[in-house]
Amino acid sequence: MNTTITLNDNFLEVQGKRFHYIWLRQNCLCPDCRHPTSFQGLFDISDLSSPPEPLSVEEKNGEIEIIWKEEPPHKSIFPVSWLLNHAYDPSPQQPEEQKILWDRAWLDAHPPKKYDIHSCPEDVWMSQLFTLGFTVLKNINPDNLDDFISSIGPIHATEYGRFGELKAMPNSTDIGQSLTGHALALHTDRCHVHEPRLVQVLYCVDNNASGGESLLVDGFRIATDFHQNHQDYFQILAKTPLQFQDFDPMRGYFFSRKTPILELDWEGKVAGIYFSRKTCNWNIPFDELEAFYEAYSAFCRYLKDPIYEYRFRLEPGDCLLAQNFRIIHGRTAYDPLSGHRHLRWATIAWDYINARQNFEMLKHLYLMEN
Repeated sequence: MNTTITLNDNFLEVQGKRFHYIWLRQNCLCPDCRHPTSFQGLFDISDLSSPPEPLSVEEKNGEIEIIWKEEPPHKSIFPVSWLLNHAYDPSPQQPEEQKILWDRAWLDAHPPKKYDIHSCPEDVWMSQLFTLGFTVLKNINPDNLDDFISSIGPIHATEYGRFGELKAMPNSTDIGQSLTGHALALHTDRCHVHEPRLVQVLYCVDNNASGGESLLVDGFRIATDFHQNHQDYFQILAKTPLQFQDFDPMRGYFFSRKTPILELDWEGKVAGIYFSRKTCNWNIPFDELEAFYEAYSAFCRYLKDPIYEYRFRLEPGDCLLAQNFRIIHGRTAYDPLSGHRHLRWATIAWDYINARQNFEMLKHLYLMEN
């Protein structure tokens, strides 16, 4: 037996990496235990009457062959390279998104580009979407918008359909479509609906009105600074659920969802931000409301601080993609009498974009098995 393998009572060691027998039996690569094309598991280790035990272990030609003490005996073959790529000793590290938490000073030093859809490789502008949370493309023909978005991931349909329109309309139920051209305060969209994390797609059909500049802030950067300076307030916003509601008499819906402004992952890091004054209802216990108001007001002062703001103008053919769970967006007021401002919007579940990125990074771990 090759000296790179060491057997122990309940695990074996391969080039310094330990693998439990339980894990090895559960992850057997044979077609009876794991489907050969979907890579999905077929074997259920709970069907064994006792913990798995090897009868023999042998290494040859870069593979480890294990014969298991079962009736009848079962054989597993693992390429050593596969084992080392799937090692969990120490704990396996998941691919981590590379983020740059930006403010206006950072963007002034590294001005974002509008990437030409016809000449810029997808991985270039997609990289900015991952690192900064947004990217802007230009020269997209409106007739090609559906195909472009669908090439990234399936369009996430809403009550508006696959696409929605943002333009001045009489008797609109949304302030963003009012005939007054009101400024839109910074917000994230669709806080009132239970949905996956979304990427907001805003396509400029027409924009010759005065005003109407787009505003973006990095919610993760603001949350980081806020936590550093106001830990108590941060915890209040992370633990106090708010009621987000939207009454839609035109379509006959009344949406309601309860969630904190700051969503934390299992490590306590900010994973999402839900902020919308226009749909928020403070359904908070009486004894907690004043403390929440202090925390909320302090957070709003960060949002309004110009040091975090990125301001730009969308031109016809431009398309903004922004992580709706990270980038908080708004719009300056505009004069509807001075011209037209028409945006078309859609959404894509972030899972699809992230999964495409993970596939490119990790496909060698799966495709090497065939």
